[in-house]
Amino acid sequence: MSAPPPAAAGLLRQSWVLAGRDVALLRRDSAELSGAVLSPIVFFVGFYVPLRRVMADLGVDYAQHLLPVIVLQAMLFTAISSAEGLAADIDAGMYRRVRSMPVARLAPVLGRLAADLIRAVLAVVVAVVIGYAFGFRFHDGLGPALVFAALALLFALVMALGADAIAVRTGSKESVAQTLTVPQLLLVMISTGFVPLSGFPSWLRGIARQQPVSRFADAMRALATGAPSLQPTVIALLWAAGLAVAFGALLLRGLAGRAPGTRP
Repeated sequence: MSAPPPAAAGLLRQSWVLAGRDVALLRRDSAELSGAVLSPIVFFVGFYVPLRRVMADLGVDYAQHLLPVIVLQAMLFTAISSAEGLAADIDAGMYRRVRSMPVARLAPVLGRLAADLIRAVLAVVVAVVIGYAFGFRFHDGLGPALVFAALALLFALVMALGADAIAVRTGSKESVAQTLTVPQLLLVMISTGFVPLSGFPSWLRGIARQQPVSRFADAMRALATGAPSLQPTVIALLWAAGLAVAFGALLLRGLAGRAPGTRP
């Protein structure tokens, strides 16, 4: 009889199986797919059309400036969607059934993250397409464009870790949506994504410049325009590492603190 597979291999296999389930559910959920497609279009057009002339008067190419935050906002929506789906599974008792089987505790979370990565990829593609239609361009070729996309997907995964930690804690889709809506809005609106830093009052500029959405948007903007991108990319990666550690610890604590499928 062959030896059992290593724990890591078993976790990956179980996560892959559960990811297939979540992908199948995603394919049947027209609202999820339409949200991934429509939200970048609606928000890009909604900000670009009324503000492009104002920004042009300030010397800002608004298509280049705006697209990164549209992508990041779509990634935040992906994270919230991930948490809502996870909370719905917990509320419906799916986690309780999974935990009654020899399945690694992290497998359902990793499976959902893998499935949500597909939604994130679709949102990035749609956002770039609409951006190109309005004049956005990658000025340094394929390499920086791939790093641009990789940063966006990394942001989605890190934010999903935090959102899923809340989902595991609450076990309620409604509570997750209410908890995450305001922080998502604040992160996006108090950032350099929609307007340059000079557009904020002086007392708010420190927060607007240093918070993670701004740092990721700055790095992605530099990659797209051909500006020096090493420093802003490193800063974004440091933000991602710190948030991943913090959110990952919260998620593991939530998984260990109670049996998924029961309410706190």
